Amino acid sequence: MAANISRAIFRAQAVAPRAVRTFSLSTCRPLNEGSNYQKPTHTGQLWDKDDYRNIRFVDRDKHINPMWAVDLIAEDPVVVVEQNHVWSHSCGALGHPKVYINLDKPEIGTCGYSGRKFIQKKYYDAAIHGPSITHEEYLEQMKGDSR
Repeated sequence: MAANISRAIFRAQAVAPRAVRTFSLSTCRPLNEGSNYQKPTHTGQLWDKDDYRNIRFVDRDKHINPMWAVDLIAEDPVVVVEQNHVWSHSCGALGHPKVYINLDKPEIGTCGYSGRKFIQKKYYDAAIHGPSITHEEYLEQMKGDSR
């Protein structure tokens, strides 16, 4: 009896037409994209012309900040220090703790929070490391800085 019922249900499902909603991404092509919809963001985000996420930029521009943080940190001068260690605190703003950086190696030590670059004076070369400021100038900047 159970087998007869299951066969009847299976036949009813096979015979009855189903209403199926289909969604095709290939037909969704924005016609009036913003002028800069193909411009990459700071993460390198750039979508294909047929990507469904471009629907956000129909009749409007993509707002992209041209000042990427990576470029701003690269422009920051190296802090030249006399000692073999230094601490970076950036005024303690926004939870930046004191970070002690070891400068024994002949390379730039970078603060993981603020991106500040430090190097010991005996290893500093202006041709390789670029512009610099002294540790005293750095401390003066940090007095009034609110980063």
